[in-house]
Amino acid sequence: MPGFRPLRCLLLPIIAAALLPDGAKAAPSLAQAIKQADAKYLKLKDLDVKPATPNIEAGSGEEETEPTSREIALGPLKAALSYRQEGTGEEATTIPVVTVSADGKQIAELEGEGTGMGDPPVGVQIAEIDPGNSSPEVVVSFYTGGAHCCSDTKVISASKDGASWKTIELGQFDGGPLLASDVAGDGHPVFETRDNAFLYAFGCYACSTAPLKILTIEDGEAKTVSADPRFRPAHESYLKGMITEVPDEEVNGFLAGYVAEKILLGEGKGAWALMLDHYDKASDWGLDVCDKPLDTDGNCPGKTERLTFPVALERMLNENGYKLEK
Repeated sequence: MPGFRPLRCLLLPIIAAALLPDGAKAAPSLAQAIKQADAKYLKLKDLDVKPATPNIEAGSGEEETEPTSREIALGPLKAALSYRQEGTGEEATTIPVVTVSADGKQIAELEGEGTGMGDPPVGVQIAEIDPGNSSPEVVVSFYTGGAHCCSDTKVISASKDGASWKTIELGQFDGGPLLASDVAGDGHPVFETRDNAFLYAFGCYACSTAPLKILTIEDGEAKTVSADPRFRPAHESYLKGMITEVPDEEVNGFLAGYVAEKILLGEGKGAWALMLDHYDKASDWGLDVCDKPLDTDGNCPGKTERLTFPVALERMLNENGYKLEK
């Protein structure tokens, strides 16, 4: 009969598919693999952490908005935010100025950069950060402007005997002004930001994912404390946000940050195996390395070698203090 196919012929493809080895079946996507590996984190409640007080969070970033001077105090410490104008006409810009005093005596005066904004973002805070002295610290964080940038954050801290003060450079970090928060809920505020080393490392800015970086001030020096066990809940909450939206292309920039964050959670081995199954083998972003230090123009004066993504990623992790156990 024309068009007739015996039933056994119709069933053969179905039976054959069922008999295929597991490796021949469709592999899960990166998003599916992460959802399966990290299901417990997706169920967590979000942490509600706010900057320690007293603080000032000023600046709308608008050109036409008039800024307002403000002041905060805690015991003998006082921090006053004011502004001055620089330039005229189209070249005019507003410069934020923070003056810090202790017992009525000025101990620091810091100025932000001209961003062209009429009301530039600024963060000022008085908080007990360094347990190595008897006085709270004053945090001053200016926004520098520019694409994908930056908070320039400094901390004014007293010596152990309280006889002198110094300004500590915390650093410049992606995003707006940075203030300290009691992340661990133990009364010791720290700074939460992203590890900027991962931005643009293996993909564009929007294609890059960076692990959580936690900093503090100890004995008058800035210190990275991301791996401290008391911050595990913060890392768990951060990972949840990281894996809520997993890219389906240009994945290497995401995978770099994902593996680093899982290392901080003590789960780097599984994340590394997942990366090996899902990384983009066609991408060459960040894989060319020079056998000599780059010159002042950023050019390679020697020979360039192209690595594979796993090799390049392991090298980067090691260089930035992420210990990988495979």
